[in-house]
Amino acid sequence: MSDNEKKPEAGDVVQFPRPLGYSHYGVCVGDDQVAHMGKDGPHMGLKSEIKIESIEKVAAGGSYKVHNRDERMTPLPVEEIVENAKAKVGEQRVWTPDKNCEEFATGMRYGEEKGHSDQAEKAKNAMGSGLEHLQETMEFQ
Repeated sequence: MSDNEKKPEAGDVVQFPRPLGYSHYGVCVGDDQVAHMGKDGPHMGLKSEIKIESIEKVAAGGSYKVHNRDERMTPLPVEEIVENAKAKVGEQRVWTPDKNCEEFATGMRYGEEKGHSDQAEKAKNAMGSGLEHLQETMEFQ
Protein backbone atom coordinates (compact mmCIF):
# COMPACT_ATOMS: atom_id res chain seq x y z
CA MET A 1 0.00 0.00 0.00
CA SER A 2 1.38 3.45 -0.83
CA ASP A 3 0.95 6.50 1.36
CA ASN A 4 -1.80 7.95 -0.84
CA GLU A 5 -3.91 4.77 -0.85
CA LYS A 6 -6.94 4.21 1.38
CA LYS A 7 -6.29 1.72 4.20
CA PRO A 8 -8.60 -1.29 3.80
CA GLU A 9 -11.58 -1.27 6.14
CA ALA A 10 -14.01 -4.06 6.96
CA GLY A 11 -16.02 -4.94 3.86
CA ASP A 12 -13.53 -3.58 1.31
CA VAL A 13 -12.30 -5.68 -1.61
CA VAL A 14 -8.49 -5.77 -1.39
CA GLN A 15 -6.35 -6.27 -4.49
CA PHE A 16 -2.85 -7.77 -4.25
CA PRO A 17 -0.97 -7.27 -7.55
CA ARG A 18 1.22 -10.26 -8.39
CA PRO A 19 4.01 -10.84 -10.90
CA LEU A 20 3.00 -11.90 -14.40
CA GLY A 21 0.18 -9.36 -14.61
CA TYR A 22 -2.55 -10.90 -12.48
CA SER A 23 -3.85 -9.96 -9.03
CA HIS A 24 -5.00 -11.87 -5.98
CA TYR A 25 -8.14 -10.63 -4.18
CA GLY A 26 -9.71 -10.88 -0.75
CA VAL A 27 -12.27 -9.06 1.36
CA CYS A 28 -11.24 -7.21 4.50
CA VAL A 29 -12.95 -8.54 7.63
CA GLY A 30 -11.43 -5.90 9.95
CA ASP A 31 -8.34 -5.76 12.17
CA ASP A 32 -6.03 -5.82 9.11
CA GLN A 33 -7.32 -9.30 8.20
CA VAL A 34 -8.60 -10.52 4.85
CA ALA A 35 -10.75 -13.51 3.87
CA HIS A 36 -9.45 -15.02 0.63
CA MET A 37 -9.02 -18.21 -1.38
CA GLY A 38 -5.73 -19.32 0.15
CA LYS A 39 -3.38 -21.96 -1.12
CA ASP A 40 -0.70 -23.76 0.85
CA GLY A 41 2.59 -24.67 -0.67
CA PRO A 42 5.02 -23.05 -3.09
CA HIS A 43 2.93 -23.40 -6.27
CA MET A 44 -0.46 -22.30 -7.47
CA GLY A 45 -2.93 -25.14 -7.57
CA LEU A 46 -6.54 -25.51 -8.57
CA LYS A 47 -7.77 -26.33 -5.05
CA SER A 48 -8.00 -23.71 -2.37
CA GLU A 49 -9.56 -23.07 1.00
CA ILE A 50 -11.23 -19.93 2.25
CA LYS A 51 -8.95 -18.54 4.95
CA ILE A 52 -8.62 -15.43 7.07
CA GLU A 53 -5.05 -14.15 7.23
CA SER A 54 -3.32 -10.85 7.85
CA ILE A 55 -3.22 -8.46 4.92
CA GLU A 56 0.57 -8.28 5.28
CA LYS A 57 0.90 -12.08 5.00
CA VAL A 58 -1.27 -12.22 1.88
CA ALA A 59 0.64 -9.27 0.39
CA ALA A 60 3.85 -11.32 0.87
CA GLY A 61 6.03 -8.23 0.78
CA GLY A 62 4.18 -6.78 -2.20
CA SER A 63 1.65 -4.01 -2.49
CA TYR A 64 -2.11 -3.98 -1.98
CA LYS A 65 -4.96 -1.54 -2.40
CA VAL A 66 -8.70 -1.16 -1.96
CA HIS A 67 -10.46 -2.12 -5.20
CA ASN A 68 -14.21 -1.74 -4.66
CA ARG A 69 -16.61 -1.46 -7.62
CA ASP A 70 -19.21 0.68 -5.88
CA GLU A 71 -19.69 2.77 -9.01
CA ARG A 72 -21.08 -0.39 -10.68
CA MET A 73 -22.80 -2.18 -7.79
CA THR A 74 -24.25 -1.43 -4.37
CA PRO A 75 -22.41 -3.14 -1.50
CA LEU A 76 -24.13 -5.12 1.19
CA PRO A 77 -24.02 -3.71 4.74
CA VAL A 78 -20.51 -4.06 6.22
CA GLU A 79 -21.68 -6.37 9.01
CA GLU A 80 -23.26 -8.72 6.44
CA ILE A 81 -20.13 -8.73 4.26
CA VAL A 82 -17.94 -9.68 7.22
CA GLU A 83 -20.41 -12.27 8.53
CA ASN A 84 -20.76 -13.90 5.10
CA ALA A 85 -16.98 -14.01 4.56
CA LYS A 86 -16.30 -15.49 8.01
CA ALA A 87 -19.00 -18.13 7.42
CA LYS A 88 -17.05 -19.33 4.34
CA VAL A 89 -13.82 -20.01 6.29
CA GLY A 90 -12.73 -23.60 5.81
CA GLU A 91 -14.79 -24.05 2.63
CA GLN A 92 -12.90 -25.95 -0.04
CA ARG A 93 -13.12 -24.49 -3.53
CA VAL A 94 -11.78 -25.48 -6.90
CA TRP A 95 -10.40 -22.60 -8.93
CA THR A 96 -11.86 -22.06 -12.39
CA PRO A 97 -11.55 -18.96 -14.56
CA ASP A 98 -14.99 -17.79 -13.42
CA LYS A 99 -14.80 -19.03 -9.80
CA ASN A 100 -11.63 -17.45 -8.51
CA CYS A 101 -10.42 -15.18 -5.72
CA GLU A 102 -11.75 -12.02 -7.37
CA GLU A 103 -15.19 -13.58 -7.85
CA PHE A 104 -15.15 -14.66 -4.18
CA ALA A 105 -14.20 -11.21 -2.87
CA THR A 106 -16.70 -9.30 -5.03
CA GLY A 107 -19.37 -11.89 -4.20
CA MET A 108 -18.87 -11.25 -0.50
CA ARG A 109 -19.10 -7.46 -0.93
CA TYR A 110 -22.00 -7.27 -3.40
CA GLY A 111 -23.83 -10.58 -2.92
CA GLU A 112 -22.73 -14.00 -4.13
CA GLU A 113 -24.88 -13.82 -7.26
CA LYS A 114 -22.99 -10.63 -8.25
CA GLY A 115 -19.49 -12.01 -7.77
CA HIS A 116 -17.45 -11.27 -10.87
CA SER A 117 -13.85 -11.40 -12.04
CA ASP A 118 -12.81 -8.54 -14.30
CA GLN A 119 -9.40 -10.13 -14.89
CA ALA A 120 -10.99 -13.44 -15.96
CA GLU A 121 -13.28 -11.50 -18.30
CA LYS A 122 -10.26 -9.73 -19.83
CA ALA A 123 -8.44 -13.05 -20.22
CA LYS A 124 -11.48 -14.63 -21.88
CA ASN A 125 -11.75 -11.73 -24.31
CA ALA A 126 -8.04 -11.96 -25.11
CA MET A 127 -7.98 -15.75 -25.50
CA GLY A 128 -11.38 -16.28 -27.05
CA SER A 129 -12.82 -19.77 -26.94
CA GLY A 130 -9.60 -21.36 -25.66
CA LEU A 131 -10.25 -20.23 -22.08
CA GLU A 132 -13.88 -21.38 -22.25
CA HIS A 133 -12.68 -24.83 -23.33
CA LEU A 134 -10.17 -24.88 -20.47
CA GLN A 135 -12.92 -24.04 -17.99
CA GLU A 136 -15.22 -26.76 -19.37
CA THR A 137 -12.41 -29.31 -19.13
CA MET A 138 -11.60 -28.31 -15.53
CA GLU A 139 -15.22 -28.50 -14.40
CA PHE A 140 -15.51 -32.15 -15.49
CA GLN A 141 -12.42 -33.38 -13.59
